[in-house]
Amino acid sequence: MVWMVPLVKSGVLAAPRPLRTGVDVCPYCHMTILDARYSAQVITSTGRVFFYDDPGCLLDQLAGHGGPQITAREVYVADFASSERNRAAFVAAERALFLFHERIRTPMGSGLLAFSAAAGAAAYLRERPQFADGQQLRWQQLLERGRKQPWVPGFGR
Repeated sequence: MVWMVPLVKSGVLAAPRPLRTGVDVCPYCHMTILDARYSAQVITSTGRVFFYDDPGCLLDQLAGHGGPQITAREVYVADFASSERNRAAFVAAERALFLFHERIRTPMGSGLLAFSAAAGAAAYLRERPQFADGQQLRWQQLLERGRKQPWVPGFGR
């Protein structure tokens, strides 16, 4: 299992694959992805693509809490600020800034939102000051916390 997203030989990531909202199913929770703003995806070392309906599902699967065992080559998350319900604007997970607050409603209750830039998170918090005391985290911090306990409530060991 790979905890970091290694770069491909050319030194850059390949492109994320398009999500089919209402068709693709999360391999961790088995729910159909209905809102692309919360989605994530993994491209495995064999080129297989898995889509997730919540960043917490992806993190929990990478930590070994459930779902098929995968070796991630590339990991992408939807930028909440520039995605729409039916279209995800993916960004490499290691480049994203994540906002965590236990009261942010996400499809599986992880409370995680991803943003491609700090400005997107700041704009979100200006509109929703009730989440201002949330944590802003980076990908490696999420992985470390996910090793200790699942992000998705009610799932895990």
